[in-house]
Amino acid sequence: MRAVAKLRPAPGTLAEIDIPEPRLGAGEVLVRIAGVGLCGTDLALRRWDADLAREYAPAFPHILGHEFAGVVESLGADVTGPSPGTLVAVNPYLTCGRCRYCLDGRQSLCIERRIMGCHVAGGLAERVAVPGANVLPLPDGTDAHVAAILEPLCVSVHAVHERVGIRSGDAVLVMSAGPIGLLHAVLARQAGASAVFVAGVGADRERLAVARELGAVTIDQDTEDLNAKVRDVVPDGADAGFDTSGHPVALVPALSALRRGGRLGVVGYCHDEAPFNSLDLALTEREILGCRAYAPATWRRAAAQLPSLAADLHKLITHVLPFADIDRGLDIIDARAGIKVVLSPDA
Repeated sequence: MRAVAKLRPAPGTLAEIDIPEPRLGAGEVLVRIAGVGLCGTDLALRRWDADLAREYAPAFPHILGHEFAGVVESLGADVTGPSPGTLVAVNPYLTCGRCRYCLDGRQSLCIERRIMGCHVAGGLAERVAVPGANVLPLPDGTDAHVAAILEPLCVSVHAVHERVGIRSGDAVLVMSAGPIGLLHAVLARQAGASAVFVAGVGADRERLAVARELGAVTIDQDTEDLNAKVRDVVPDGADAGFDTSGHPVALVPALSALRRGGRLGVVGYCHDEAPFNSLDLALTEREILGCRAYAPATWRRAAAQLPSLAADLHKLITHVLPFADIDRGLDIIDARAGIKVVLSPDA
């Protein structure tokens, strides 16, 4: 059976390999993979960043893929559904179910959590055995490639709806025109935002064009003043913002572009210190909210939104490639030459 793996703990070393067919255990579901989304985490795994290596430390060869969907082939003992033939997405978070965070419905904060495709084997294989509790049936008519990007959509649903709480009439600023940023823009528009701003840089020219197709006001921070452009539309500043870039320099301009009492969700993973003026934060009563991943309830909420979001989500899938082209797919992401790249065993 074909799979894509990182062969050893060093930069590069990705290859399509042959592995044994999975053995289906009790409580598991066998899924025939239809699509696997690539993201910045996969790019970092290829680079083998030092902090990422410490965080994940998988066994090798390590099967990649934490954004994946497919069709149910069979059910293990003690699993009652979904029935074979059902298109499903897979929540890659494996949690203990016992800690205070799991019991409080905040599984992304689980002390013992592991992530398929990061800590343990993921979905970049022809077939994968996964816990039945992590399988989510999708609405009829869902495109399999759209299903493969439900995981990043859940990240955005959690930030937009469950953490920051965008309300109808809000003006919303999104820092970064990457895939997660554009998903935030889509959800903010659907939530009734009065204006959505997407800020990028010159290298994001094509992504910013897609943002405009999605109804956003775009800002090229290489040539335009972010604060001035936001306040030209909303003089008091944006009601809410999201930093999906992960760059330490993004926090200060994002906060400055918010109104007094505005809310900033920090979604992107920054590996350096991000300075900001705490006095200004106190005097304006702006809020900074950390946003990490999602809970099982987030997946159900996101799946229910798929029919209404399908047209916009299709615009974000710019490449569908075969498994063997993983390096090409990651090069596309690295060069910002596309938005979402999906790998498929059938491409």
